[in-house]
Amino acid sequence: MKKKFIYILLFLTYCTAGIAQNNPQFTQYVFNQFYINPAAAGQSTKANIQATMRSQYTGYLADFDQGGSNFTSVFSADMPLSKIKGGVGIYFSNNQFSKIQSKSEFQIAYSYHKKINSNVIGLGLSVGTSNLKLMGENYRPRDLEDPLIPNTTINSFSPNINAGVYLFNPSYQLGVSVKNILEPSYKINDISDVFKDKRSVYFTGKYDLGVTYTLDISPMIIIKSDFQQVSTELGLLATYNQQYWAGINYRWQDAASVLVGGNFLKNNVKVGYSIDIVNFGTIAKSNASHEIFLRYSLNALRFGKKSIIKTPRYNI
Repeated sequence: MKKKFIYILLFLTYCTAGIAQNNPQFTQYVFNQFYINPAAAGQSTKANIQATMRSQYTGYLADFDQGGSNFTSVFSADMPLSKIKGGVGIYFSNNQFSKIQSKSEFQIAYSYHKKINSNVIGLGLSVGTSNLKLMGENYRPRDLEDPLIPNTTINSFSPNINAGVYLFNPSYQLGVSVKNILEPSYKINDISDVFKDKRSVYFTGKYDLGVTYTLDISPMIIIKSDFQQVSTELGLLATYNQQYWAGINYRWQDAASVLVGGNFLKNNVKVGYSIDIVNFGTIAKSNASHEIFLRYSLNALRFGKKSIIKTPRYNI
């Protein structure tokens, strides 16, 4: 009976976490393709170091105890390496979706690049580990004497693999990736498979259209699915003089977003901000989410031949 109780307890925690047990979502996904797709590692002509932070449903407070809004962060670095005919990258993500539960991920990636005419196709794979953390001391068990309910902080690690294909063209970019290929599972107090991450597929696309000499318009799309549910986002970016951008994004049955940002210090620093205005499910959510990213670019390491120089106009 006690085992059934802890399964029910953790299942309810899983449900209330919502998107917490899935991969984090980012409104400015177009500026961090590497996190979504390992095949995008090194697709830029420079080495990129980036931090992205997102406050989901900012200001939301639970009715009692330690609940609240989610906070997600991703720190990544990737660069091209012509010596190995591709690019490499590394990232660490942390999804703090309540004060009693979080999930982090660490991945190392390699992408093989093949140039075909004006296109560069990347085939990528990343390997690493995921960690589910439960702060059991903040739980409210119904049976205080139940030894199966955690009363201290528990960390459960599981290996994980992501893979993808990414097509870069000076005028458009397309990507398909699969995250959580191994469907990482976690055990709590020696009980296996209490939590499990679903295998998810991502499709991303962006098309760059030069309207005038100083104005570019870029439609963008991302479709995510765990083979049970599908999430679709459509957006549009306007970039002025290859320097500043503003745009809108809509996540189906969730939120409408505004994006702004710019390139600074001779295009070596990129800063972006977005705000989501939630228009579905507002009873269980606050009405806004905020996201910011900062990228610093520097010259990539060069070995032997010079790297292929892509059109900087569309190099994001």
